[in-house]
Amino acid sequence: MKPKTTFIFKIILIALLFSSCQQQTSTWPKTSQESKPWTRWWWMGNAVDKKNITQELKEFADVGIGGVEITSIYGVKGEEKHFIEYLSPEFSETLKFTIEEANKLGLGVDIPPGSGWRCGGPFVPEEKGLWSLRIQKYKITKSESWQLPLELKNVAGLSFVNENGEIIVLKPDEKFIAPAAGTIYAAQRLKNSDKVKRAADGGKGWAIDTFNKDITDWYLNEFWQRLGIDKGLIRFFFHDSFEYTGDFTTRFSQEFKKRRGYDLAEYLYVLAGDCKDTNTIARVKSDYRETLSDLVLESFIQPMTKWANDLGSLNRNQAHGSPGNILDLYAACDIPETEIFKTVEPGTVDIFVNKFASSAAHVRGQKLVSSESFTWLNEHWTVTPSDMVRATNRFFLAGINHMFFHGNCYSPEDAEWPGWLFYASTQMNKRNPLWREMPTLFKYIERSQSVLQKAKQQNDLLVYWPFYDVAAEKGRLFNHLGVNKDAGWFINQPIAGLSDKLAKSGYTFDYISDRQLLNCKTLNGKIITSGETKYKAVLVPKTKYIPVATLKQLEKFISNGGKVYFEENLPKSVPGMFDLEKRVKILEEIKSAISKEKWVGNVVDLMGSNVLSEKSLAEKGFHFLKMKMNGEDWYLVVNTGMEMKDEWVELQSPAKSYVFLNAMNGEISKAESKKNRVHLQLEPEQSIFIECATKSVNADQFHYEVPTKYSTKIEGLWRVEFTEGGPVFPEKLQTRELMSWTKMGDAETQRFAGTAMYSIEFNWDKPSTLAVLDLGEVKDCARLKLNGKVLGTLLGPTFKIKVDNLIRGKNELQVEVTNVAANRIRDLDKRGVDWKKFYDINFVNIEYEPFDASDWEIKDAGLLGPVTLIEI
Repeated sequence: MKPKTTFIFKIILIALLFSSCQQQTSTWPKTSQESKPWTRWWWMGNAVDKKNITQELKEFADVGIGGVEITSIYGVKGEEKHFIEYLSPEFSETLKFTIEEANKLGLGVDIPPGSGWRCGGPFVPEEKGLWSLRIQKYKITKSESWQLPLELKNVAGLSFVNENGEIIVLKPDEKFIAPAAGTIYAAQRLKNSDKVKRAADGGKGWAIDTFNKDITDWYLNEFWQRLGIDKGLIRFFFHDSFEYTGDFTTRFSQEFKKRRGYDLAEYLYVLAGDCKDTNTIARVKSDYRETLSDLVLESFIQPMTKWANDLGSLNRNQAHGSPGNILDLYAACDIPETEIFKTVEPGTVDIFVNKFASSAAHVRGQKLVSSESFTWLNEHWTVTPSDMVRATNRFFLAGINHMFFHGNCYSPEDAEWPGWLFYASTQMNKRNPLWREMPTLFKYIERSQSVLQKAKQQNDLLVYWPFYDVAAEKGRLFNHLGVNKDAGWFINQPIAGLSDKLAKSGYTFDYISDRQLLNCKTLNGKIITSGETKYKAVLVPKTKYIPVATLKQLEKFISNGGKVYFEENLPKSVPGMFDLEKRVKILEEIKSAISKEKWVGNVVDLMGSNVLSEKSLAEKGFHFLKMKMNGEDWYLVVNTGMEMKDEWVELQSPAKSYVFLNAMNGEISKAESKKNRVHLQLEPEQSIFIECATKSVNADQFHYEVPTKYSTKIEGLWRVEFTEGGPVFPEKLQTRELMSWTKMGDAETQRFAGTAMYSIEFNWDKPSTLAVLDLGEVKDCARLKLNGKVLGTLLGPTFKIKVDNLIRGKNELQVEVTNVAANRIRDLDKRGVDWKKFYDINFVNIEYEPFDASDWEIKDAGLLGPVTLIEI
């Protein structure tokens, strides 16, 4: 080689090496057992055997499920001889076998500390159960002698109120002579009727008193001894949503006085409904509910977490439904868990209440946030893959990164279809014809959660939750703080409007409680939580009641250089009754130290350029998360609308390259971008991760769909063959006009649930091999193959896919379409087949009435089209 040629070669080589050093390759994070979706696995009557356990676990592993949460519930009629008593030696051995088999397959195992839901069981004596408060009233005249009636048991407080409103606290063991006419109020502790719900044999009995730490500790230790397995075998112990109804406990009066500073007996007349002063009513109820909140935290959730941790396990808890401060309750466990308990309507995004669970995790610096997923997503056997994708996207947007399906019911191989079923489930099992396509959904969740678990969410703002405004509301003493239709505690408060305004303005935020705020500090203008999570500002919605300590802490943040913005006005007063005048005076002094001009008003206007938002994303109608991973900014962007969005957006994160990672199909590509403007093109319910790469990325360019006049409808003779499902296969069909298969062929098509193969040959006369294949309307999901190449599975709601292997001339398209099982279930009920044979609640519909599909309309099924090719 000549010297000059050698020199040039070296220069080129150095340039290539330098270029490669300036490039990076984007990849999905390594997946794990926890990044895969898990499922609740109901054992009906614990009528399980080793053969079927092993088989079902293998099926879970094969389709991409990461673990199971075993919940023992009521049994199946006719299977009594196979029941295994809960917590019996046989149950313990079966559980140990299951854990061993699961571990062999790389699956994890969680269990609740009890059968069904609610902690309790046959070994819980009635006196350790829940209690409720009842106020008894006795009218007496002046000088009348009164003594506690012998039949009035468990009295926790007595007081006399005369006609002038003067109050005398009485002792239960003393005779009282009335100085004037009036009323005696007696606080009576009554036994609550709560028992374990939906329990298996051996698990039925009283539910424990969740406001008594001694009883919680006793129960959990007793449960563990009876469970009879080794420490460390259970990954997480799980407690379902708080469905206890007691509002009192044995030492409530003493705890109330210690915590609130006065004797509850002084205000029994308020709890009895004999007070007309709304201010007093609100304050007494607030104090009562705050005491319940303190007790459920300190006497139930915190002890449960410590107990689990001492056993080498962790605690996963659903705080919603409780009467407590659910932010504090979520934060008191190792994995906070939320749920969606309703249908997610297309185009809607209702995630703020779900964000309470993720907020607690973010504030504490916890990695995992879980969800009970797909509960009552729709009526049985009508939930489509599109419904599941829509709900999954809402969970991700709420900050959830560890999904649990609700769920899967153990069913022996020889059980006739539809097998053993739970009454409030999306039926995520192999008896559901959609099961064959669920690995696509599971992989979507796995890829997404691999990012969401490794990345750290970057929410800019903390939004204060005014718990005391909720605690002071009208209504019964047990304040049920539920989700969805039971979330009036959030929806009807100013925080809901503020949250909506922030989201629409492109701000990212978490919620924070009084207790959590007191554990924060400021550094370099940032608010830093106990979990070392940094925020740019605290926002306070319109608030009636705020503790002195909370406002003092917020004022301290401002004094130390932090930012605290109050929506419209400063909080009005302090909560509760004790030392009211003194506390109000202190609060007013703190308020006077806060500049109204700088910190009070329209919070979005006040923040201005101090806190930049992702305004462009929000204005273009996208919902998103912002994260940090490996020193780079990441986004998850979702089109939650009902039409394609084709928009240029300006991101607040500059990058050398913007990289798209599509979790549905795993594709990685470079986005079209100009500086920090990125071209997004997302179909309805399509999501994309965006990596803001610090170097140039070695990846193909993303192919954007550019609508042209060159759209070709695929027409000809469609051949239809039924390949999987039942109850029997209809005859093969041929058609030139696509329509529901229920409207073709014989009567068998009207009750068939399963998969049909659609095949057609068509001509393509364009030179390009690239196009977008649009299947049009599909009932309910589709797997595609073009010219022998498997293209993938489409779950909807849009059924479009990019193809790159078109041939000039003859092409062959195959579409396998799978429908929901509604028509097959309808057929069973029309024929009167006895398949609903379960104890307890048996099988109900979404309105909790006896399930009957016999009068359902026949649902459309199959490929409805039109099928078109759009050249790109």
